[in-house]
Amino acid sequence: MVSICRRFEFHAAHHLPFHQGKCKNIHGHSYFLEVEVSGDIQKKGPASGMVTDFGILKEIVNTYVVELLDHQDLNKIWMTPTAEAMVQDIAVWLEPPLEKFNLSIERVRLYETSNSYAEWRNKK
Repeated sequence: MVSICRRFEFHAAHHLPFHQGKCKNIHGHSYFLEVEVSGDIQKKGPASGMVTDFGILKEIVNTYVVELLDHQDLNKIWMTPTAEAMVQDIAVWLEPPLEKFNLSIERVRLYETSNSYAEWRNKK
């Protein structure tokens, strides 16, 4: 198995209603999302020599995640939109469409700031 990873960016607002610090107030983030998938290197066809075309990964993540979350109030999707809750759900959302291309999610990493992230890893 070989893995590939692509990075995405989206912007959204949220607040953490049960938090005692500043994050209880509405604020925004420029999120960075990394999605790593694995699969066999294809031996024939248009993706010969690749796990998958990076464009396919881009299309799936944009369709199932970025278009849903970009420039949104995340509290309309999650009661408490922490990076941990978000990254776990993002992995669940991506699994079915990626399986159609014989791809397994290895890792999903969501940066809430440039130096803080939550990560979901496959438990295989």
